[in-house]
Amino acid sequence: MATTENSSTKTVERVLPASIPFADLKARDLEECVYWLFDALGAKDLEWRTGGSGRGAADGGRDLEAHFYTPSIDNEVEPQVWWVECKGRSGTVEKSEVQEALNNSLAKDGLDYIVIATNTQFSNPTRDWVKEWQSNHRRPKVKLWDSEHLERMLSKHPSVVLRLFSDALSLEGRVQAMESRFWNKLEYSPPGLLNEVWKARRDIEFSAMPMVAAIASEFSNGNISKRQWGAILDTASIAQVLHTALINTPYLAIRSSESGTDQTPIIRTAAYLIMCILREISAEMASELVTASLYHGDADSMPQNVKDYLLLPIINQLLSELQDVCSDDCSRMIADKTATLSEEKDKIDSYWVRFEETDEEEAEEAEAGRLLIERHDAPCKVGFKVNKERGCPLFGFEPTSDNLSEVLGIVKRVVEARIAMSNAQL
Repeated sequence: MATTENSSTKTVERVLPASIPFADLKARDLEECVYWLFDALGAKDLEWRTGGSGRGAADGGRDLEAHFYTPSIDNEVEPQVWWVECKGRSGTVEKSEVQEALNNSLAKDGLDYIVIATNTQFSNPTRDWVKEWQSNHRRPKVKLWDSEHLERMLSKHPSVVLRLFSDALSLEGRVQAMESRFWNKLEYSPPGLLNEVWKARRDIEFSAMPMVAAIASEFSNGNISKRQWGAILDTASIAQVLHTALINTPYLAIRSSESGTDQTPIIRTAAYLIMCILREISAEMASELVTASLYHGDADSMPQNVKDYLLLPIINQLLSELQDVCSDDCSRMIADKTATLSEEKDKIDSYWVRFEETDEEEAEEAEAGRLLIERHDAPCKVGFKVNKERGCPLFGFEPTSDNLSEVLGIVKRVVEARIAMSNAQL
């Protein structure tokens, strides 16, 4: 069973340097490699600078410009201007090319750094000349990045390697890249990558952050019925992953708003993990875990409207899903098929697969939709005591942060009963 603890003694090679095609990394390919590397390093205002001082067609005719903003000792933010010239070669970079690049850089006012990057090497005489040039010119500071330097930097940023040289990543590297893309860029991983990681899930030690990234990516791509990540975690691990998801919900929501990204996968991730933990612990314990994580342990001093603002999107998503799947075969519910639900709803007959680890193919998404009318003369399929006066607790219930434990109790009963029914049909 996978856990969410990483071994501190295990050495893992995430990037396979021999698989990075440095010999073919020339012109635009080298520029793109350095571009995305700077992006991963946190560069701002990163752009191509058309018509650079390189060798025209041989270098792609472009250079890069990037800005970094760093705090000074008195906490003032100071901008740094970086230029990059890429020299893709079959052999050692010509000394004259480096000389020309550095001398041309003097014409740029306010330039702090110039990087000359190559897929090969710089000769010792070239490096000696650069040292002498630097001693006579305080700015810009010069950095020579050869293939070995690029290799070391790429090894620290698997997300760049995944983007450009996916075959050069080990399995652990792909997991780290998946984590980095989600948490740093709020980018979701494609099904192909998720499937590769899923197939090797028993050989990987997952931490909480890549697990959240995997689950959110599944919901971004559709649903989680094909790769049931929650089913491979033990109770402590589910609690840790849920805690990580909930404590970062405000951060992820802000990032989604800033980037124009749909927040639905994040909300569905939290709802799914809550259902997973309800299979393992009581509703009361789950409620305590949710509130402590989502409110950062400060629920007592937090205004009611703020608590509801953070909690209700998750709880409403959870209840909405259960209303759809639990009412589908309920004799107490009469469905008007003329209404149409969102395409984001999971296909009802494959919904409960998400809680049991399988290697089966995922069913197609359904476009089911219903307007439901509740009958009062039929029993509840999952055992709730219902009558004419007391309807299905999944409907007409107004969840708040104050009645979370009661809501989760209802959810727990539905989840346990429905999973038992689903397993009995297999």
